[in-house]
Amino acid sequence: MEPGSAASRRTAGFTLLELVVTLVILGILSAIAMSRLNQPQVDAAWFPDQVRAVVRLAQKQAIAQRARILVVVSASQLSLCYATTSVSFTCGAAVSDLATGSAIVINAPSGIAMGATSTPFAFNGLGQPSSAVTLTVGTKTIQITAETGYVI
Repeated sequence: MEPGSAASRRTAGFTLLELVVTLVILGILSAIAMSRLNQPQVDAAWFPDQVRAVVRLAQKQAIAQRARILVVVSASQLSLCYATTSVSFTCGAAVSDLATGSAIVINAPSGIAMGATSTPFAFNGLGQPSSAVTLTVGTKTIQITAETGYVI
């Protein structure tokens, strides 16, 4: 093949038209994908898992620190704090996130309500809850079994 011939130009790369068409198709596909990622729907789907993880964290912190940790649930927020005594349901200091040092508090996204059969409830130094508890997060339920503290 001679340099500059038609055959060598064809194998050299993509034409401008091919690149423009590819970018237009990618733009259309990304616009469709972004419209499907509606943030409130994503929050509603993942928030119950986040609540479950924070409850498990409370249990693990209680075991690790041999302390009574309270889980306080309101309609729009879940927070963790240390009990003032080994039998009380009164909050003392807030439980801190080890990574950031800030208090562990999660706020429900708009449109999602939370509730619990017992609030606050506590985990003792053995990881046992003060009672069996059912948390309602939006349309999902999270169960904490008595004695074992298993979080379902």
